[in-house]
Amino acid sequence: MLIGCSNAPDQPAATLPPAPTAGVTESVQLPTDLPTESAESTATSPALATVETCVIEPPPDWELYSIRQGDSLAGLAENANVEVERLLTINCLRDDVLSEGQQIWLPPAAEPPTDAPTATSLPTDEPPATPTAEPPTVEPTAASLFAPGQQDGATLVAGEARAYLVDGRRFQPLILFVEPTNELDVALTAFVGDQTGQTTPEGVTPPAAADNALAGRPEILVLSPETDGLHTLVVRAVAGEGSIAVHLFDLTTPAPGVAVQQPDSLGAGTEKVYAVTSRGARPVIAVADPTDQSDLALDILSADGTLLTTANFSGPGGVETAYVLPLGTTDYTVKVREANGAAAAFQILVITLE
Repeated sequence: MLIGCSNAPDQPAATLPPAPTAGVTESVQLPTDLPTESAESTATSPALATVETCVIEPPPDWELYSIRQGDSLAGLAENANVEVERLLTINCLRDDVLSEGQQIWLPPAAEPPTDAPTATSLPTDEPPATPTAEPPTVEPTAASLFAPGQQDGATLVAGEARAYLVDGRRFQPLILFVEPTNELDVALTAFVGDQTGQTTPEGVTPPAAADNALAGRPEILVLSPETDGLHTLVVRAVAGEGSIAVHLFDLTTPAPGVAVQQPDSLGAGTEKVYAVTSRGARPVIAVADPTDQSDLALDILSADGTLLTTANFSGPGGVETAYVLPLGTTDYTVKVREANGAAAAFQILVITLE
């Protein structure tokens, strides 16, 4: 029965919708002694409310992206330099919960350069494609490799890991630099072969590993492959939870943020210095790789000559790495010297992260 509401505002009478049926065909006679407001008050009933449809209208240069394990809306928004609220609005999302295989519209810069296939932009005169429930299967081909110069982002909790398949070249160092947030403590490991399906292979000794920094501080790993072929770089959350920014470099591939990248040499008893300026409070990374069997030492000094950090751990022929975390835009001097005062030939790489 319908019950009248005496304090409802006067509105035009609305036509009552037919009552739902469930196999019963008899009708119900409405009482005739109900106040006339009864029919009027049903005009505001939720059953008659207008349902608004959200229409996805991405900007012309945005592209479809398939969500992968570890992706978060906040991380994708940060990578694309857009607000989370804008991604929610444009993709008609109720909240920031994502599921693997879901497709959303992102600016081109938001898609991490990993093994996910790049979606092709649709012509502007066609409607957006309907997101599919299952992403296409990605085979471990050259297109799916994480290459020098690329970056990636993800969110991890303690015990989770993210793996990157790289194509290693014999004696050509690869530098993996990972920035965690929110006191997340990460450890880095390198394995020979494709271990992306098993990021902790039992009985396998990794050729390189790094777990030296405090929680929330960057970790840096250098892999110098002894053979050509596929290698797997693993980022594992040891404790805490937070997001990570992952950067891969080598000594010769141009990449965003590279300030110095060249071969160089030292005469006996001499040293080389390189002046760089940080990009605000972003890290400055220095790498020196001897191309002979010299024993290099790598120093980073402040503008007034104060020694901030030094590296001389790898021995003759080994790669040396160091980094600093400025509080703002800062001038630095990167110094390369031969630990024993001998001549040396080397490759220098200095990165001022953007």
